[in-house]
Amino acid sequence: MRIFKDRKGFTLIEIMVVVIIIGILVSYFTINTIGSTQSAKQTGTMRDIITLAQACQAYAAENDEAPAAGVQEGPLQEGNAFVKAIIKKHMVSCPIEDKWGHPLQVYAGKSVSKYPGFSPETVGDSDFLIVSLGKEGKPDNFVYNPEDPQAGMYKVETNADFNRNIINYNGTWIHAPKSGGSAAAKK
Repeated sequence: MRIFKDRKGFTLIEIMVVVIIIGILVSYFTINTIGSTQSAKQTGTMRDIITLAQACQAYAAENDEAPAAGVQEGPLQEGNAFVKAIIKKHMVSCPIEDKWGHPLQVYAGKSVSKYPGFSPETVGDSDFLIVSLGKEGKPDNFVYNPEDPQAGMYKVETNADFNRNIINYNGTWIHAPKSGGSAAAKK
């Protein structure tokens, strides 16, 4: 058997092993980075919704109705009646979009009853609903159950869970990640 004592390079197998290990590490870190990015967007969106909900609560306490009650239903738009009412006294600027770039959906006053699970008999002028449609910007068919308000809470376990909606009703989470945020999702 011949042994090379003055070896000056790597064998093809050694190079292939190194390339495979680097490929595995890159894919692992890429997957974790994507999950962390989505988690940060979700957490940022939830913070914006909390800030907006607090402004709505303050407005309702002063005016006995939500901003633009009965008028605001659906996507927020720069300069509409809801945004003008909030900015006037309760916020310096109003978040219009979630961190994924989709418009926040807001229902104010009796308009809340147009969202699945709410009835006109149970909704008042000071009620409000703030919705982020998640990463993909699509409704996830959540229906509010007033008899079990926590039934809509979910755990973020995969990147697909970032597609789920985030919903706040009168300052309370009714459809959101458990514990108010998420860990970086796997896969």
